[in-house]
Amino acid sequence: MADSAAGWAPASLSNLGPGFDALGVALEGIGDVVEARPAEGSTVVVRIEGADGLPVDPERNTAARAAARIAPGVGLELIVRKGIRPGSGLGSSAASAVAAAWAVARLLGRAGQIGTLLDAALEGEAAVSGARHGDNVIPSLLGGAVLVTPGHPERFRRLDLPARLHFGVVRPDLDILTREARAMLPRQVSLVDAARNAAALAFLVDALRSGDLETVGAEIERDLLVEPVRARLVPPFAAIRAAAREAGAFGCALSGSGPTMFALGGDAGAAARAADAMADACRHGGYGCVSFVTRDDPRGARDFTPELRRWSA
Repeated sequence: MADSAAGWAPASLSNLGPGFDALGVALEGIGDVVEARPAEGSTVVVRIEGADGLPVDPERNTAARAAARIAPGVGLELIVRKGIRPGSGLGSSAASAVAAAWAVARLLGRAGQIGTLLDAALEGEAAVSGARHGDNVIPSLLGGAVLVTPGHPERFRRLDLPARLHFGVVRPDLDILTREARAMLPRQVSLVDAARNAAALAFLVDALRSGDLETVGAEIERDLLVEPVRARLVPPFAAIRAAAREAGAFGCALSGSGPTMFALGGDAGAAARAADAMADACRHGGYGCVSFVTRDDPRGARDFTPELRRWSA
């Protein structure tokens, strides 16, 4: 066993409008770092930097659960350095789980076993969300855009993107817990709305694979089932979307449970203009925020190097 190992895993956008629990994209430059070290005993000890209030109980901590899945009964110390704010809608818990699984696998000389890493990270995600959801975990692990089967995350497909995707992102200063946002969703929906959502997701996936950004932008705004409910948790939602459109973005939507919203631009400059406009709208509505420009991360989890931690979100 090595003396220590550190893994980095990127943040991710999830749902992208109609793809509830089924679609996610890894983001460049924003992520969590987990350093793993051998420790005495047979449990996982967790120390967290960069966020307050997260559980360190190894049964309730996403990184610890992932680590224990990789190395059951092995004493470990984990240092979790948060670059992604919990409750932001950017896959914070998923990134910690993926980074922990990567670091522990590297520590034990088991790097590269994707099936093992995925199983461990999904187990870690379940500690926070209550189920093995893959729409953040799998893109964080593998990079790029990923289509996943809700309830059966072992069935997934990585989408080949013909060009990089450029995003303007704004995170209002609001905290939304995934479990609470999930609990407010309707248990039944109309057949008409379900059919329209299915069509929107189909068009969205086809447009992603063909590089038709205008259609991607249109389809991420067509969710009829989930986003209209969760948007009520983000008071400046309508103003932020309108600002993104006025700035020339192809489309704008919530990421996951929110409150983070993202806009798709044709290039980095367009994404930057959208990010600035969304931030202005958010602040004008009375909410502080963080905004930034990024693009899809095609690599996913990897060994940590200092340049990876460019900013926090």
